[in-house]
Amino acid sequence: RMSAIINDLLTLVKLDQKEIPLNFAETDLNKVMEDIIKRMTPLAAAKQIQIHYSKEKEVLAEADEMKLTLAISNLVDNAIKYTPAGSEIKVHVFQKDGFVWTEIADNGNGVADADKNKLFQMFYTAENQKGDGRRGLGLGLALCKAIINAHGGEIGVRDNSPRGSVFYFTLPAEEVVIHE
Repeated sequence: RMSAIINDLLTLVKLDQKEIPLNFAETDLNKVMEDIIKRMTPLAAAKQIQIHYSKEKEVLAEADEMKLTLAISNLVDNAIKYTPAGSEIKVHVFQKDGFVWTEIADNGNGVADADKNKLFQMFYTAENQKGDGRRGLGLGLALCKAIINAHGGEIGVRDNSPRGSVFYFTLPAEEVVIHE
């Protein structure tokens, strides 16, 4: 665990100082998401949580697949951590207005308005969160933000009605050319 924390800190510092090169390539976001969900399903199943994934069409972005996978995995892991046992998480990937959108919705306790702007800061942890006992150090969401921003994207959180949170991010989309 200590090694993982140190690695996350080093990655954050290097991303912030632009010392880590990103290896951009055309990336199929649906495939990335499907692989992550497949890997995270046993963790969700241990809490009797269903992960529902929906996609609209082929969604491509110029991305560093390894670093993007790290960010998305953290978001899905957090959703599992803060979603009550026996409920569900909804994941949706779509393209709109030249951007790829990824939304991960849980139905946990939600995020207090006062915490929403601070969640992505290094070492910040919201006090009112009741997860599955795994306490974070405030590095995961800061790392997600650094990775998404390095890709030219945005990350945020909003309320999920009637309860919970939706963590989302955007990336500039690749144009999909359909050959007839």
